[in-house]
Amino acid sequence: MAAQAPPAEVAELASRANLTGPVVKWCTGEFRTGQSGAFAVALSPSADSGRYLILEADATVTDLAKYAGGADLSCYSRADAEALSAAIGESETVHGRITPRLDTTVVCGFVTNTEAVCWQYSPSERAFVRIGGWIT
Repeated sequence: MAAQAPPAEVAELASRANLTGPVVKWCTGEFRTGQSGAFAVALSPSADSGRYLILEADATVTDLAKYAGGADLSCYSRADAEALSAAIGESETVHGRITPRLDTTVVCGFVTNTEAVCWQYSPSERAFVRIGGWIT
């Protein structure tokens, strides 16, 4: 199955940010309070590895992490991230948790085939910080 092309808005931001390699996954969210129009993206210069990035509305790029084994990226509201964390806590086969700090969007992505990491923007640290994850 061929990868779906990103929406025009994502493609335009990626071009303005001079990103090289195709955007293979994306999701949108309000990563910083009051700032919409941003995307979490998976940039994949090869078939089985790449980088997760935040692509802001002004084409500013923030690197989150490298991944291997294929891109798997999702954005969650705080409530959805907390519900996912509760489900993980009840699982016998999945281990971990997600602890959102704010009401902004949480980004989670698999960095390997079995380990997912979640991030959220921290205004006090002026950076995206790891707020949890899980292992399958």
